[in-house]
Amino acid sequence: MSVNLTKPQMMLHQMVTDFADKKVKPFDMQIDKDRDYPKELWEGIVNTGFLGLTVPEEFGGAEFDAIASSQTVYDLAVRNASIAFTLEGHYKTVDQVIKYATPALKEKYLPQANHRIFGFSSTEPQGGSNIMGNTANAVKEGEKWILNGNKTMITNGGLAEVYCVLLKTSPNELSCFLVDEDMPGFKHGKREEFIGMNGTPVGEIFLENVVVTEDHLLGKLGQGVEIGDQAHYDARILMGAIAAGIAEHALTIAVDYAKQREAIDTPIIQLHSIQTKITEIAIAKENAQLLYQEAAKLKVEGKPYAKVATMAKSYGSRASVIAADHALQVLGGYGYSREYPVEHLIRDSRALQIAEGSLEKMMIEITKEVVKEREE
Repeated sequence: MSVNLTKPQMMLHQMVTDFADKKVKPFDMQIDKDRDYPKELWEGIVNTGFLGLTVPEEFGGAEFDAIASSQTVYDLAVRNASIAFTLEGHYKTVDQVIKYATPALKEKYLPQANHRIFGFSSTEPQGGSNIMGNTANAVKEGEKWILNGNKTMITNGGLAEVYCVLLKTSPNELSCFLVDEDMPGFKHGKREEFIGMNGTPVGEIFLENVVVTEDHLLGKLGQGVEIGDQAHYDARILMGAIAAGIAEHALTIAVDYAKQREAIDTPIIQLHSIQTKITEIAIAKENAQLLYQEAAKLKVEGKPYAKVATMAKSYGSRASVIAADHALQVLGGYGYSREYPVEHLIRDSRALQIAEGSLEKMMIEITKEVVKEREE
């Protein structure tokens, strides 16, 4: 661990690991199979206060920082990546409400973030990383805004009840609005049939003449691109934590199996070929963890963290796939069987190379930052 947890953070870490071992770990394979969270598990997540982890105390939350939230996401991902991914989507959205919402909007919605899931919505069916190609829009009429369009590929889409949505407010301008599912004209769409992260719903929403007041605008008019970028950077810290958690999960499975499995009366963990794979998994996990922890620390210290957060997401997404694949090879035929969780770790980890920006986009962003640093 590259960061020193404070006493409250350490107490939180111990509470989360205890909860995850007792309430999350037993459901790991069931969540993947059922494509949903057991009712008692989700009630435990809400009742234990996980949703309000980063919400300021004045709004009923625990007001923990990025170091604590990323540690929590990691601790959960070690037991099940989907539940960690759901919290990642919630935390990044709550972060933007904290940073950009008006006092009135914070007063109304941040207390709700303690028990309602929030989601961030930018992608549209016809677009991808180029959000300026979006068509969903907001039109000003008097003191109100009229919102129209549809959004897709939303983490927690369908599960989330409150959304931050990027909308065109002029041909070359994006702004961000907070929208509630209870508003007239708001509709949930279909859920994507993805191959991994099966517990986390990814879906679409439709806005049909949804009317919001001026204070539902986050930040300033035209600040949507900045808010979207900030949401990505905040999320990438947590994505790195999920990746490191998957690698740790794979490491535990591989080591436990290799200690028990024998070949000619010798535990296979004594074989050099197996030791090489376990070493690679351990290194991948350690590096991924160091990167996301460094990004979280920079964020807490008020220093630029976009580059390191993007590195944590980029490296971690590749490292977790490699770790899961090595673990599968250690288990051999059992690793390829649905009776063991390794195969869903590969499917889960593969999602990390797409969500919150494709792996290719990460390479472009990191290169730009590296070149920029050398020109200053």
